[in-house]
Amino acid sequence: MRSAKAGLQGLFAVYKPPGVYWKQVRDAVETNLLKDLNKFRRPAPRKHIYFLPSTVEGADGKELTITATEQSSLVDHPLVSGPLFTHWKMGVGHRLDKKSSGVFVLAAGKGTKKLVDCHSAHFTRTYTVRGLFGKATDDFSDTGKLIEKTTFEHITREQLERVLSVIQGSNHKALLQLSAPLYFLPRRHYCPPQEHKDREESQPLSYLKSPAKKWTVAQSMGSDHEQPVWRGVLIGIICMAFVLWCMFRSPTELDQKLEELLMGKELEDFPPKQEKP
Repeated sequence: MRSAKAGLQGLFAVYKPPGVYWKQVRDAVETNLLKDLNKFRRPAPRKHIYFLPSTVEGADGKELTITATEQSSLVDHPLVSGPLFTHWKMGVGHRLDKKSSGVFVLAAGKGTKKLVDCHSAHFTRTYTVRGLFGKATDDFSDTGKLIEKTTFEHITREQLERVLSVIQGSNHKALLQLSAPLYFLPRRHYCPPQEHKDREESQPLSYLKSPAKKWTVAQSMGSDHEQPVWRGVLIGIICMAFVLWCMFRSPTELDQKLEELLMGKELEDFPPKQEKP
């Protein structure tokens, strides 16, 4: 029984049928595991020694003595203690909708600690969507109340792919817009000033015990003076790119004119004039 309990640790996948809530699948798996664990042979009940009074025939008649007897403890009896396993730690990797079906990841025992790593890994998920053209229901499902019906012979595969691409693009755009303020934009936190106790005028001011010891130059300049690191790196990259562009760009007419002016001035100065003695 202990080996079976130790083996139920880890992640596993089950199939979730449509029309069933994910919690019902989890509870059904847990119930079946508990039933199988309780079917194992139970350990032998503990024995207790009791000292019970009894009478024996003696020379003077009946005498009272104490006899040691061994009896099984009723605490370990199945009718008293009930099943050994009544709860098992189960975790859910992802929650599927009631009308969806497919792979359902579960974790048992110590395997629940791996669900965080599994969620952070961002494994690829593939979904298959099924629909019916020409009908509309109140809850957008095949079992809902029919509220509209029309023809669908004019729908082509090209039109459907165009609509799906527009939906996918809008979802990607919304994802980037929502995630940008959380991860890419700098944040500034306001720290309220700390309240200090008023000192008595008769006591001298100690520098080592005062807040001035921990005051820095950056705090004197203000929070706006502190520039983020990425801004300096960005300016350096732009300057380096400008220098490389100046070095490797193709020459223009302005460059040729400047070169002719500079070369002409150098030729006039060379050779140097010699002074007469």
